[in-house]
Order: sequence, then structure tokens, then C-alpha cells
Amino acid sequence: MPIRTLRAAITHAPHRFLLSAWPWRALAYLLAGTVAGTLLFGTAHAMALNWPDSGRHWRVVGPLMGMLFLATVFGSTPLVVRWGRWCEGLVGARPEPPRGEAASAARPWGRPLSPRLWRDVGYTVLSFSAFYVLDVVVLLLALGAPLAGVLTYWNAEQLRVFEWVPTVLAWGSLWLVGLYLVAAWAAARSEIARAVLSPREDRLAAELSAVTASRAALAEAFDDERRRIERDLHDGAQQRLVAAKAALGLARLDLPPGSPAADAVRQAQDHVTASLSELRDLVRGVHPQVLTERGLRAALRDAAARTDAPVDIGIDLPGRLPAAVESTAYFVVCEALANAAKHAPGASVRVRGGVREGVLRVAVTDDGPGGAKPDGGGLDGLRHRLAVLGGELAVDSPEGGPTTVRLEIPQV
Repeated sequence: MPIRTLRAAITHAPHRFLLSAWPWRALAYLLAGTVAGTLLFGTAHAMALNWPDSGRHWRVVGPLMGMLFLATVFGSTPLVVRWGRWCEGLVGARPEPPRGEAASAARPWGRPLSPRLWRDVGYTVLSFSAFYVLDVVVLLLALGAPLAGVLTYWNAEQLRVFEWVPTVLAWGSLWLVGLYLVAAWAAARSEIARAVLSPREDRLAAELSAVTASRAALAEAFDDERRRIERDLHDGAQQRLVAAKAALGLARLDLPPGSPAADAVRQAQDHVTASLSELRDLVRGVHPQVLTERGLRAALRDAAARTDAPVDIGIDLPGRLPAAVESTAYFVVCEALANAAKHAPGASVRVRGGVREGVLRVAVTDDGPGGAKPDGGGLDGLRHRLAVLGGELAVDSPEGGPTTVRLEIPQV
């Protein structure tokens, strides 16, 4: 399995860690993290050294340094946050800003009460203070200390050769240990930064959005496959059965009435007719052609015409809806009609609905005895079908009736 984060590189394969590119990526991560702090404190140090009035040095420079720090924090927050996200890509996946907040991040004071803004400001303060100090300390300990030791003993004339070589090598080997220290702090620093830049609720929202999009894509692909199967059955097997029925009818005309051969052909024609009827029902169950060609309103009227109970269809639609919405609404309403016919035979059914505020709302009401359970096997299946598109299902069925099944599907 490929290693995609610095933390995984340290924990899963510590013995091969130094042979990979991760130590250098961790070192680049810490060096990049010190850029903002170095610019700020370098500017402050230059101002302190070159301030002309030495008598009132700290009384004047101190407040100016504080004002400089605050101005830098709030003014550079978008840039520092963007730089921080880029740096996180050195040690793992680069966190993306939450959708819909990129514009507000570019204007720090556009939404002064936004939690996202104050998290970004907090990250900037961390970058200029604790992160900067700890980055410098870790780099000095991990790289500076071994370098100082090597330079100290490199020209040590008091040491003999057999003493000088192991001493220099020992100090030089501390660089290898220092790379582990750099990587350990870089991994910990990254976890803290990610918690601020991409908090848990944002990550969960992004994951939920991705899951919802994938479910919708699967539903659309499944619906496309249903339409393909319906088209193949309608244009292939169904047409062949119609042709076979016609051929048997012509053959029957050439045979003497009442003869065994005529009876056999008639029976074969009846079997073909029954098979054709079953195939048509199967095609409607897979994906009715009328839904593809004429839309939801016509498909529901066709379904109502094939129902034994009286069904009144009143659907007001502005036009064709997305294919996945039409398909889901059709099969949910058909299931509701089937449930009404099963539990309230002979009861009249009314189907009312339309699109309001970008949401398709449909209500199926029957005049049966009521008492339907809001949670059941069939209703749970309808809820699962609607959930794929972010829709909802509600059932109102008091004792004595009527029973109303309401569905809502946001148009996608």
C-alpha cells in the first residue's frame, strides 16, 4: 500500500524512513513554515535596530511592534492560510477550503462573525508565534547542534586521528537522529494545522458531499442502465414476439378450421400473446417508455389507467425534470398506488404535486381505512430510493383514514 502521509511513513516503515523522500519533505515543510515568521520578526528587528530615538526606544517601538503584529495577522490571514494549505501538501493531502467560503476568505473582514474567519486568524497567530518558535528550535536542535559539534572538532589539534574520526562521525550521525526529530515535529505540527485549517465538521461535510454525489452518480448510472434494458427489450424481444404472433396468425388462416394443426397454432399464438403481455409489464417495471418520451405527468397517468381503483392525477410541472428525479418520483408514486390497492382495495386515490422553490413535492392520498405504519418494509424501501437524491418521505395515516404519502425531491 502506498504511503501518502508523513505520519504513515514514520509509523509504518521507520526502518526505511531515511531511505525515502519523506525526511526531506518534512525538512522542507518546516523551512517553509518559518517563512512568514522570519519576514515578520526580521522586519521588527530591523525597525528596532534602526529606530533613531534611543532614549524612548522601547516606549515607542514596543507599541509599534504590537500594532505591526496585529496588522500583519489580520492583513495577511488569507495569504498565510493559502500558504499553509500549500505547505500541508508536502507532508500529506492538501486540505481544500470549504466550498462557498473561498470568496469570504479572500476578504478577511467580509464576514467578521464567521467561525471560519476566526479559525484562519488563529492559524495565522500560531504561524507567527508558537509554530515559528518551535520550528526554529527543532531545526536548531536537529541540524544546528550536530553542525556545531562537527565544526568544533573538525580542526581539533589536541585529538589524535583515532579519536578525531569517531568524534566527528558521532556528531555527524546526530543529523540522522535529527531527521527523525524533524519528521516527528512536522507530523505533529501538520495534525495541529489540519485541525485548524480543516476542522472535523468541515471534513465531515466534505465527505458527506462526496458520498451524496457518488450516490447520485450511481443512481443516475443505474437509471441509464434501466433505460437501456427497456429500450433493448422494446426494440428487440418485444418486436420479435409481435412478428411471431403475426406469423402464427397468417399460418392459422391457411389451415382448416378445427384441425389439430390449427389448434396447435392457436395455442402457440395464445402463448406468444401471454408472453408479450408479460414482457410489456416487465418493460414498464424496468423503465416505462412513456416516462422517457413524455415525462412524469404522462407516465403517472399511464400508471393510473392500469390501476383497478379510481385514480385522479393532478400534477403541475413547469416542464421536464432531471431524468433521475422523474424516475425516482415515478417509482415511488407507483409503489404508493400499489400499497393503496393492496391495503385499501376499491378506495379512490388522489395524486397531487408540483415544483415549488426548486423542490418536487407529490402527495398520494387514498380514502382507505388508514392505520398504515409509518415505518415498514415497503416504506423503508421508498425512503432509501429517495435518500439517494436527498429526498424525504412522510406518511400520515390516522385510524379511519385517509392515508397520505408525501415525497419531496430537490431538483438536481
